Amino acid sequence: MSSEDDRRTSPRSPIEETLFIESISSSQISKLDESKANTVNASLGGLQVMLDFPVLEEAEIALWINGSDGERSLISGIVRWVNSQGEDQYLVGIELDSASGKVVGRWLDDAN
Repeated sequence: MSSEDDRRTSPRSPIEETLFIESISSSQISKLDESKANTVNASLGGLQVMLDFPVLEEAEIALWINGSDGERSLISGIVRWVNSQGEDQYLVGIELDSASGKVVGRWLDDAN
């Protein structure tokens, strides 16, 4: 079991969705270009997403998710880890803030 598995506070559900990144900011860089993230899995406490650009650990990230009713919700969190998956592919672990966890919970319920 990896250290990421050891830190999980809630079970992950596989989910394949495209999320739109609102912003990424850290002490070194801010990115406001329209970018996408492809989800790998999600839980009430976090997301794993695939990006086609690198991000820094500890960066703050805000993403839009689309509910089954077509309503968009903004969620946010902190990048906890980044693993390169080859050229221009990065698996990113995001720890969600508590308000975002509730939104993601409803999103996962709608997806199932």
